[in-house]
Amino acid sequence: MKLQDIMRRGRDVVSCTSSEFVTDAARKMKEHNVGCILITEKGSLKGILTDRDIALNVIAEGKDPREIHLGDIMKTNVITGRPDWDLFEATQVMSEKKIRRLPITSNERVEGFISLADLAPVLKKELDAILELDATPVAQ
Repeated sequence: MKLQDIMRRGRDVVSCTSSEFVTDAARKMKEHNVGCILITEKGSLKGILTDRDIALNVIAEGKDPREIHLGDIMKTNVITGRPDWDLFEATQVMSEKKIRRLPITSNERVEGFISLADLAPVLKKELDAILELDATPVAQ
């Protein structure tokens, strides 16, 4: 199965611009019940921000989230996947890079987004199907 078959798209991909404030991102995270915001400019991925980034780089530092622009704290070395990757390729990259969220891009444009929470049930279903095939007795 390809990522394009299961990735979040369009309105399901929550994003902000780098000029928005941390409070804007936190509101969107709460509204959409997500722990990550993609930072985009005209559809192009510029960075990523997680709820953990806000907690460690703003709150724990005693900074005012109403005064901090996302561009000041976002991660810019974003690891991305491609829509034509299969599930196992994405899982391998996420495991090797120790990331839980993977923006999906094509031609430097954001196409979608996938997280471990999105992958887990699909991977379970795929693995169950494989194991079921292995458990099928062979006729003699």
